Amino acid sequence: MQRLAMFSRERLHALTRGLRLDYERSDGYLVLLRSARDLAAVQPGLAVLRELDVAFDLLDPAACLRVEPGLNPATPLHGGVHLQDEVGNCRQFALLLRTHAQRLGVRFRFHTTVRALHPGARPKLTHEHLSAEETTRIGNNSGGGNVNASDAASREGLATVPMALGPMTDEFDAIVVCAALGAPTLLAPHGLKLPLVAVHGYSITAPLRHLDDHVDAGPRSAVMDERYKVAITRMGKRVRVAGSAELGGKAERHHPGAIETLHKVLNDWYPGAAHMGQAQQWKGARPMLPDGPPVLGASGIDGVWLNLGHGSSGWALACGSARVVADAIAGRTAAIDVEGLDVSRLRG
Repeated sequence: MQRLAMFSRERLHALTRGLRLDYERSDGYLVLLRSARDLAAVQPGLAVLRELDVAFDLLDPAACLRVEPGLNPATPLHGGVHLQDEVGNCRQFALLLRTHAQRLGVRFRFHTTVRALHPGARPKLTHEHLSAEETTRIGNNSGGGNVNASDAASREGLATVPMALGPMTDEFDAIVVCAALGAPTLLAPHGLKLPLVAVHGYSITAPLRHLDDHVDAGPRSAVMDERYKVAITRMGKRVRVAGSAELGGKAERHHPGAIETLHKVLNDWYPGAAHMGQAQQWKGARPMLPDGPPVLGASGIDGVWLNLGHGSSGWALACGSARVVADAIAGRTAAIDVEGLDVSRLRG
């Protein structure tokens, strides 16, 4: 996964430069250690980083405050691990890529459900156009996250290719399945059973306060509370607090304790920094495979390819995974060693 993540970062930078993408982003990622016990707990992880030649700095509390001046000095802090990483607004990035893709002739069909795959040298798929409200309902029931139907329609309706009602079957050069929790249903009839499991995560996002006497309200980039495994990230003029790993369950059922933990960690480190009365709550599925890495490339089903199972590392692995799959479909030699990323590792 580290190999794929490093390649993915290179691809992200290349796309950002080449397409001149302007999205909210910042450099640096600070892991906060509340106690000596927390420092001891991260030592195995630091050993792996050293083995992989990943740069990081161990900081004392004063150095942590220099990196992130907005941290609450009243909250006990033993030290931190500062990673030369970066954070960004993945939604903005995806929408910018969509615009460039459309200029190249890509056609997006939203509010459309794929009903079946038909493998072959010229694979086909059967799909059906649905209303925005029905698409949202299906997405929520399958663990895809909470989306307001009218908002989705207003954002996506104008760019959606007009579709007739009822099932339709189209033929393609190749089909890439990146349907998250919907993938097993499509692949199982063709003999491929993927052990994908929904690991739900929570987040709250709120506008940052503008305080003349405290210009460093909120994080400069991103911090992660090691004890609670909660990340606090600056998104332009907003702050996002994210964490939790809830196995299974449904996206529409929010666990009060998970939301309370997000609020607690934000209040510990940045009390009063955000307008919490305007906070948006979110819960969504991050489909994962049992051994961690995603599955990329040929599925073993004629004409069907896979890009699945990135879990909570989807943003970190997205650009590299896309290039690995594109190279495989085109018959090009992969830019990295792809051992351990193909579907063969999941076959008994």
